Amino acid sequence: MQHPGFDVFGFLAEPGRPASVATVTGRGAPALAMMWFAVEDDRLWFHSHRGQPSPFLAAARQNRDVAVMVATFQPPDVRQVRMTGPAELAAEDHDRVRRIYRRYVRDWTPAWEGQATSASYCLWSMTPRRGMAVTYPGLEGRPDFRWSELTELLAIRNGHESFT
Repeated sequence: MQHPGFDVFGFLAEPGRPASVATVTGRGAPALAMMWFAVEDDRLWFHSHRGQPSPFLAAARQNRDVAVMVATFQPPDVRQVRMTGPAELAAEDHDRVRRIYRRYVRDWTPAWEGQATSASYCLWSMTPRRGMAVTYPGLEGRPDFRWSELTELLAIRNGHESFT
């Protein structure tokens, strides 16, 4: 089996690294946003405001695919994990939302607690069914690691119990 040139699961677990998330609006226009995320239970988890029209929550309501890229572009450390898969709305889970936020927020305040538990936000996730991991330097002569089934990605976990 082909292996990536870096620890994909360790990379995705690094705190403070945002994800670029893309989908298509109901009118067919592209939508792109930077989002905080956590990886748990073999899914990427997001927390989005439901007060405005959100193409990401619409995709999750309809179980449509979204695309996610987590990357670093600081030569010589260039790594990318690109994934696509179905989005899905999730039940309220304040502990999971806190874990998402704590990857990015150093000083937890009552304001952050209020946002993490606010009814105006919605928890959703995506399953990375297809994707690729690439790194540079080393692209020359090294194939990208690609998967077309979630099981192929999970097979390279190297001791990680989950994505976390």
